[in-house]
Amino acid sequence: MFEEIKQISNDSIIEDKLKQAMIEQMKIGYQEMGELNLQISGEWYCTENEAEVINDKIVKGDW
Repeated sequence: MFEEIKQISNDSIIEDKLKQAMIEQMKIGYQEMGELNLQISGEWYCTENEAEVINDKIVKGDW
């Protein structure tokens, strides 16, 4: 049994399939990270704009 497992683990077809599966998982992970980064940067942009509006109102004496 051990020899069969060892032989399978050295099989280049299985190794290629494992590499492809890993690449696919990494692709999905990077897509998810990209979506999160877009969401965070969008929220940061809104927060920064709000801060500028408040600052302008304080400077003008409107607040």
